[in-house]
Amino acid sequence: MRFINLCLSIPNLDTIIFYIIFVIIIPSVLFSSGDYETLKYYLPALVMAAVTLTESGKPDVFTNLYPTSCSNNPTFSGFLSTNIINGIAIVGILIQSLSLAAATSSITLGLVSGLIIFAITFPMAQQILPYFIREVDELFCPTNYITGIKSCNIIIRGNWHMYLAGLIFSIFLLIVQYTLLIGFSKYILSTNIKLI
Repeated sequence: MRFINLCLSIPNLDTIIFYIIFVIIIPSVLFSSGDYETLKYYLPALVMAAVTLTESGKPDVFTNLYPTSCSNNPTFSGFLSTNIINGIAIVGILIQSLSLAAATSSITLGLVSGLIIFAITFPMAQQILPYFIREVDELFCPTNYITGIKSCNIIIRGNWHMYLAGLIFSIFLLIVQYTLLIGFSKYILSTNIKLI
């Protein structure tokens, strides 16, 4: 509870902590250790982490980390944070696509892998992930539509059920992405399809 009070007293502290840990420290460690393979998948997954934290932390924490376009109170810091995270994810998608195309000498495979990662990272993570988190929240803490008050069926401190639901669905999206990449890679390489 002290962390929430601290985040509320210092504006955007939660966003700053996210950037220090997830955007600076973890990629630096992966880059310095030479684990480029994990880094290629990690950068687009930042969108899923930011969406989960923003949606689950409402209305107290992470409100300016990755606000959706239909937020009630858009701020410049939220706009800037969203676009920085999107830019980092696009860099990760480009690195993944270009390195795969160079390694296999197949521009088609690079293009298809980029499209798969893009489809999972942006439309699915930005639209379906928040919807899934809200539905899990409604399942555990239904809203009385007459009074408009939420009543939790079980005692949940904070929004941990929402954070957990976001983590589980993010892992599911990453598994789907990996499965599609492996399946299409094998198919394209075995049939030697050339679109370009």
